[in-house]
Amino acid sequence: MTKIAVVTGAAGFIGSHLVDLLLANGVSVIGVDNLRTGSLQNLEGPLKHNAFRFLKEDICSRKFPDIIREDVDVIFHFAAISSVKLSVENPILVNDTNVQGTINVLEMARKLDVKRFVYSSSAAVYGDPESLPVQEETPLYPLSPYAASKISAEMYSISYENLYGISPTIFRYFNVYGPRQEKSEYSGVIPIFITQGLQNKDITVEGDGKQTRSFIFVEDIANATYLGSQIGDASCQILNLSGTDSIRILDLARLVKDRIPESTSNIVHRDAREGNVKDSIGSMERTSKVLGFSPSVPFETGLDRTVSWYRLHQE
Repeated sequence: MTKIAVVTGAAGFIGSHLVDLLLANGVSVIGVDNLRTGSLQNLEGPLKHNAFRFLKEDICSRKFPDIIREDVDVIFHFAAISSVKLSVENPILVNDTNVQGTINVLEMARKLDVKRFVYSSSAAVYGDPESLPVQEETPLYPLSPYAASKISAEMYSISYENLYGISPTIFRYFNVYGPRQEKSEYSGVIPIFITQGLQNKDITVEGDGKQTRSFIFVEDIANATYLGSQIGDASCQILNLSGTDSIRILDLARLVKDRIPESTSNIVHRDAREGNVKDSIGSMERTSKVLGFSPSVPFETGLDRTVSWYRLHQE
């Protein structure tokens, strides 16, 4: 039973949902975030909880590996720059955060003698695979500096198991969505579409919109990630976390527009984005076998909940 967990990126989209789940399961949590994109509003509940402590720290800092002294059971590492677009614009920044930052977190684990490390990687590591759904054994082929940084961080995680006995569970997330997701030009497509619709701006589809994605709700991601820290077998596990159905991006834009009937937005097309993959859906066969997990929130149910959340949190 996990007693104390460190969560990096705790004030972010997925990290904050995991913090909620850990506290609900009786786990004491040390949350770390530099608040570059995360928000303390996402931690409104945990900040009132006696079993939660927040540290405003940057994983890229040289002092980071030494900031915690408690006996920690597991580290969940979410802190990262998760934007393909930003990685194309500024690959050095993304490398510094996603690779050097991960090394610093692994160094914290080594110094604290933490034996379980849960890392949030990305389906971007697969590039454009020849067959779908993507298996974990599919060769890695980065199409962006973001994908390359995730592959590098995965390799460092595995090397720390080989050298120091820190057992990683590596999750390759496929298109997570839900409440609290950042809304900016670097966000995922769902918060961008919803925000454009609520603001009566054109809903902008990149390319022809025929590219497909498989979306998984953030609460399902948090549940599976928590289970990943409880695996009995201490050896390295690499697991996909994906929805079970695909949707074309153009059809997604129409679903969002339908849920905002008062909107005057039009659906328009613009040039395709560099570094994006065409189709993405992951096999959940191994994840189901190892964790006994499958997603429980249907896509349109999650989309309804997500649109409702953004309505309540319009600026």
